[in-house]
Amino acid sequence: MKGIKTKDLSFAYNDQNKIFIDTSFNLSFNEITFLNGANGSGKTTLCRILSGLEKNYTGSLIMNYLEMNTISFSERSKSIIYLKQEPQANVVATTPDEDLAIWQHGFDKDLDESSSILRERVMDKLKIKDLKDQPFWELSGGQIKRIGLAALLIHYDKYWILDEPISGLDTKLTDIFIEILEKRKLLGKGCLIISHKEEQFKNLIDKYYTIKDKSIEEILRNN
Repeated sequence: MKGIKTKDLSFAYNDQNKIFIDTSFNLSFNEITFLNGANGSGKTTLCRILSGLEKNYTGSLIMNYLEMNTISFSERSKSIIYLKQEPQANVVATTPDEDLAIWQHGFDKDLDESSSILRERVMDKLKIKDLKDQPFWELSGGQIKRIGLAALLIHYDKYWILDEPISGLDTKLTDIFIEILEKRKLLGKGCLIISHKEEQFKNLIDKYYTIKDKSIEEILRNN
């Protein structure tokens, strides 16, 4: 089964700031996993480790049967996509359409015009089609958050790592996003959700984890 398996994972920014100590856990790419923890416990750091942005960990971290530190960032990005908590941190271009084109194709300049059809469709789904040519500096945090969600839809078949995905969204858009996750779940497509808003996701979650005492522990829940 495809996924990420860790054993004795440890990470520290320095000797005085240890985040994880010899912790082990598994993520299945066909399950929806929910993770919570106190502020500063290491939730975002974990996202950065899993996505390849932090490499100075010790222990074993295996994705799809291969040790993570042997997989290039570009190869890893073929299987997973990471949506950061801060909306601006996901921006890589000047306008939403340019941004999504980069998410879709990288920096390839020779794009087929038909590739814009997918971008139009996902922007329409998330109610941002009228913003596609507007500079990011004119958009609100909530609008930029929607564009990050649109990038997820462009990479629908990948494993999603989501750091506070519904923070800053209104109720209507939150409902749309939950519906997207529901449909993915039926197709056996998983994700890691990191959020303080467990209630919003409770009917979707297959596995619960919490960060406690520099360790990631599974919490068994009754159905």
